[in-house]
Amino acid sequence: MKAVFIVPNSSITFDNKAQNLKFDELWEFRARERLWSTPNLSLLTMAGMLPQEYQVEYIDQNYIEVLDLDYQLAFFSPSTSQAYKAYELADKLRENGVLVMMGGAHVSVLPQEALKHADAIFIGEAEETFPVFLDDIKRGKPKLIYKSLEPPNLNLSPVPRYDLAKKFPYKSIPVQTSRGCPHQCNFCISSKLYGRKIRRKSIQQVESELIKIMDLYQNPFIFFTDDNFLRDLEYGRELMNILKKFGLKWYAFTDASIVDQPDLLENAAKSGCSRLLIGFESLEPKNLVVINQSKWKLKKWAQYKQIIAEIQSHGIGVVGSFIVGMDEDTKEVFDILYNFINETCLYATNITVLTPFPGTTIYKMLQTENRITTNDWTKYNGFKLTYTLKSISKHEFERGFENLSQRLNSSERINNVINYYKEIMNAKIKNKTACDLETQDEKYP
Repeated sequence: MKAVFIVPNSSITFDNKAQNLKFDELWEFRARERLWSTPNLSLLTMAGMLPQEYQVEYIDQNYIEVLDLDYQLAFFSPSTSQAYKAYELADKLRENGVLVMMGGAHVSVLPQEALKHADAIFIGEAEETFPVFLDDIKRGKPKLIYKSLEPPNLNLSPVPRYDLAKKFPYKSIPVQTSRGCPHQCNFCISSKLYGRKIRRKSIQQVESELIKIMDLYQNPFIFFTDDNFLRDLEYGRELMNILKKFGLKWYAFTDASIVDQPDLLENAAKSGCSRLLIGFESLEPKNLVVINQSKWKLKKWAQYKQIIAEIQSHGIGVVGSFIVGMDEDTKEVFDILYNFINETCLYATNITVLTPFPGTTIYKMLQTENRITTNDWTKYNGFKLTYTLKSISKHEFERGFENLSQRLNSSERINNVINYYKEIMNAKIKNKTACDLETQDEKYP
């Protein structure tokens, strides 16, 4: 049987993200490109569950079009902004007799919408439901809906089919060691679907995936896609030991608590960690009050500068993630952000417009307040307003957002970052030299 896994064109990566900016020429875009340019891990994982007798293909429409319609099965896992493109291609495939399946976060929260364009959908995680689907396909009786009743044990997750994605020029290779996040931020759909409790793959599973990647790619850059990486000290230590052995460079999302575990942070640096994305979200405490019920991020607010300095002192670049357009943001938010970013010498930033993805707490809140202005999913890409602002006009917001992007890519900002990291690396070299000399003195008194 011939199956295809399809990634629709992504408006986040390839459409214009602001009126007058050429993003592929900008420092910030290049710094984040390795995050955006990565295979669809959900599809590669599902492909890993197919029996060997299946003939499997993976197509990323950001690079090539789907020209061959001679498939029996087609699988999609679109983001919200990709949904319409996925539906359009799915309709075309179905017209040609292809059986279309869809899953992922958007499909899970809007199943009836997806069912208009698919023969079967997966709600939630698929490690337990996908084998049931394959049995139903064998019998020629697939169901419309396959719903995960509870979070699956990640020991069931196979090694993803990384080989299928090798033909595309991705900048990073995704690996997921865990699912779930305790913070449950009101704008985050993945942590809501995965749940509060963190579930992990075994260290042996992760090592097997890394070995497979090393067999396929020369000097791969690993992107750990966990919502909250390195939350467990013992697990983290074991993982860092494996990464040291492989000599890989890697990048991950984590939270500010990493600085409370100095030995883990030091091991991360030694194991090849080049960047960590930290979700600071906002510099306005009133915004942080409503982000999550535990107010965890609010409690860290006063330490933001120290947290950044500590992580970057290890030679690890901090990618500061911020959201603009929250209810307490005024037109001054952009100046405040720039001054903070420039002062702390953040390696890079991930600044997005608050996007109320369907299924999130913030979407329900804005919908209740009648502030959602569009359900055109193509606009739900992190760079466009989809709701009515509370404390700033739309014109002021869009002008401020564009101006901030330009300032972040100014020679002032770039030179500041470069000089800052030169100082850090020079200091690390001096410290290493001093330590080496001390070691020699001990050996040869």
